[in-house]
Amino acid sequence: MANDDISRYVVKHPTSGIYRYYRRVPVEVAPHDGRVHVKQSLKTKNHKEALSRAENVHQALETLWKALLHGEGKESSVARYEAALRAAQSLGFTYKPAADVGEADLAEFERRIAVAEDAFGQSETIVDAVMGTADEPAPTLNDVWKLYEEHNEAGMTGMSPDQLRKHKNSRLRAIDYAKSQLGDDMELGRIVRADILRYRSWWTQKVKTENLKAYTANRSFSDMLGMLTVIDEALHTNYKEVWTKSRIKETNANKLDKRRPFSVDWIQSKILAPDALQTMNLDARCIVYIMIETGMRLGEVCNLRPQDIVLNDEVPHLEVAERTDRRQKTEYSIRRIPLVGVALWAAKQYPEGFSRYQDKADVASALINKMMKKEELRPTRLHTLYSFRHTFQDRIENAGVSDRMQADLMGHEFGRPVYGDGSELKRRQALLESIKFKWVGQ
Repeated sequence: MANDDISRYVVKHPTSGIYRYYRRVPVEVAPHDGRVHVKQSLKTKNHKEALSRAENVHQALETLWKALLHGEGKESSVARYEAALRAAQSLGFTYKPAADVGEADLAEFERRIAVAEDAFGQSETIVDAVMGTADEPAPTLNDVWKLYEEHNEAGMTGMSPDQLRKHKNSRLRAIDYAKSQLGDDMELGRIVRADILRYRSWWTQKVKTENLKAYTANRSFSDMLGMLTVIDEALHTNYKEVWTKSRIKETNANKLDKRRPFSVDWIQSKILAPDALQTMNLDARCIVYIMIETGMRLGEVCNLRPQDIVLNDEVPHLEVAERTDRRQKTEYSIRRIPLVGVALWAAKQYPEGFSRYQDKADVASALINKMMKKEELRPTRLHTLYSFRHTFQDRIENAGVSDRMQADLMGHEFGRPVYGDGSELKRRQALLESIKFKWVGQ
């Protein structure tokens, strides 16, 4: 239905002076609603109060009509069931299966019967909604992503295009793995614990024979569980139950290798040596320099905006800020980090941020790691671009700073305020100045 000015439907009764919501049922939904007009008293003579009450009536009505259009005449059991759930809510009921409706208290049962009688022969969806007669949905593994996406709009709001891409690809991959072993058309409601245990056994062998990490299998299980949780909440089902406690146990043979920090001497003598990074473009070089002296995550650096790079402050610093166009890793990631040494120089080269790598941290990672390997700037395969963050944490810990300040600088949880005041920034600046690397400039 089109967006409407609700005040159009708030009409004062000429005799009583009481406002009511009065609206003609749209042509497209009239065959399913059974009414020509909607007339509902707002039980007030105050226009402002009437407008406020009309908002709730309007939203419930819009929800009902969308449910009717979604469910009437649809062959899909999922579509009919979803429509019944939405319609029940908009009519002021909780959807219950028919058996449970019969067990409701007399007053509620009579209200349901009254609504059903009015809708009988006019709207199958309304009857389903109040009497619980919609068939249980029978979605299959093929339906999982569509249902998850439909019911998780809020959960994906605020992701950048690249974050959405990775989020979707990971979950589609998990669905494909499950389909390969359980079958494309396997109904979610027919999957039993024995199926999941067999699926886990398949993963265990796959990890072993292909020399994979347990993380790969466990990520797949977690993605499936997360999607099914959203679907269960939307459809009042319990598909996720059989998928719980299915993770593969990590061992020394299959656990993820930990990235190793660079030694301070290696960074000073190799990474910061004159012309050491000349094979990289300047953007990539400056990203490395900022990571070295701030401990920031690669994605945080690549996605800095002009307003996040504060060079004219008493304490020049970078802000990992709350965003509406992308998500930070955690709420504790929000922080301010002073710029010193090579990081300050690098930030001055790109005061507007790194547009070349905005929302493309994976591209920057591949390029920088490849160039560092080629130039023999990685002592082992376990040393990567992310190792700079580990080195930074070691450096500030070895400097004897408090756990609180370590958390502030690293963006870790510590029950702390989001930013900290100016004096706190000066303390952080003093710390970083005391441990910064020697830098002779370009």
